[in-house]
Amino acid sequence: HSTADINSADDEDTFKILISTDVHLGYLEKDAIRGNDSYNTLKEILEYVDFILLGGDLFHENKPSRRCLHTCITMLRQYCMGDTPIQFNILSDQTVNFNTTKSV
Repeated sequence: HSTADINSADDEDTFKILISTDVHLGYLEKDAIRGNDSYNTLKEILEYVDFILLGGDLFHENKPSRRCLHTCITMLRQYCMGDTPIQFNILSDQTVNFNTTKSV
């Protein structure tokens, strides 16, 4: 893809989807230097995409700290639970997208 193609992904008519796994919120959260890394990464993702599919391991620990849970819930509320209506249409030509499959 060219740079122009990548830059056009910022178009307001583009619906950006990210599939993410192994976020591990709370990893090294007591470390003075790296403690916020996982939170900052999730925040950057949520700021950039319109839809995120989490495939697993959102938290590093099976019983996350109170801070970890609070930070996660705050970010999800801020970026995912707005009251703006979401409208989009999936436009697809099946003969182009699935041209290697046979009709039944």
